[in-house]
Amino acid sequence: MYPFFAYLKFLFTATNQHGVHSPFVYNFITKGLYVKRKKDINISEHVLTTAISYFNYKRVGFVHTEDYIKNKIAVLFDDLELDVLPLDLIYVGEDGKPFNSISQESYHNDSMMMLKGMHRTKKRRNYWERIKKLPEVTVTIDLFHCSLVFFRKEQAKEHFKIRIY
Repeated sequence: MYPFFAYLKFLFTATNQHGVHSPFVYNFITKGLYVKRKKDINISEHVLTTAISYFNYKRVGFVHTEDYIKNKIAVLFDDLELDVLPLDLIYVGEDGKPFNSISQESYHNDSMMMLKGMHRTKKRRNYWERIKKLPEVTVTIDLFHCSLVFFRKEQAKEHFKIRIY
């Protein structure tokens, strides 16, 4: 029942690209995330594949995730290096454990972390709130189905809630 009410709350507080004042986030949303997705791919997989393509990521790491997603990404992007530091994209599955900091060796300024299931339980929601407050995190995008974290030092700390379909 918690995810249902969390989704309703998300719908009432989220915006679309018109509520975004960051050029970095606006461009990613309009030129990447709002591109029509294939019918055989779920929203989280669409966000993952779009981010890899849009940002031209080459090094991807998977934490607490299902093998099928690793295999699917490896097939779609044959030039990826998996688990080679520093990572361009860190994908944390729904069973990812909470953390209080992120190792600076594992990411760089243009890296992105994607987290699944932040609205699945109240505990996961609190976990998301802690991540947003970490000093190394500058931009977060809550898409309900998944959440994105960026470490861009040149960007002001901002949080966005964006509806995508």
